[in-house]
Amino acid sequence: MEVLRYPKRSLIGDYLRTAAGLGLGLAVLLSMPPNMLVVLIFGGIAVLFSFFGLRTLQRHFTQVALSNEGIACRDFRLRTIFWQDRDKLKLRFYGSRRRSPGDSGTFLQLTLGGAGTSMTFESSIERFELLAWRAAKAARENKISIDPTSAGNLLGIGIDADTDGPPPDGTMLAEN
Repeated sequence: MEVLRYPKRSLIGDYLRTAAGLGLGLAVLLSMPPNMLVVLIFGGIAVLFSFFGLRTLQRHFTQVALSNEGIACRDFRLRTIFWQDRDKLKLRFYGSRRRSPGDSGTFLQLTLGGAGTSMTFESSIERFELLAWRAAKAARENKISIDPTSAGNLLGIGIDADTDGPPPDGTMLAEN
């Protein structure tokens, strides 16, 4: 079994952005006399960055157990999807069109679903390519079609959704 986490160093920037945005919003709200426009704008900024901070905190505590049987994700709750129950795979690319997946300033988001459960992972998680490879392998085994965008994004990180090649780093998950 492989346990994956978001590296703390990849979360530092998000924590700093949360502090800056929340600090700005609250500083303006507390330093100015109440005004509906100011409250709407800077209160909205404070709320937005609060949600961003909670999302960053969730990723900080996220642990993903990856095995040949399935995937389990624990953050503030525990969710499990067995590979044979998986019925959804989406891999989306976010960033500039002039760059390719994996370049600096871009990230991928992998969404898996099955048995009424959904999980989403960003490419900053440790061994993201292994996670994407295992999900693509489960899609082949379950005869689930992968949309063209996801298939193209998988190819962008070196994973062919149509063939059963070795994982990107050349290692296999140990049988449990």
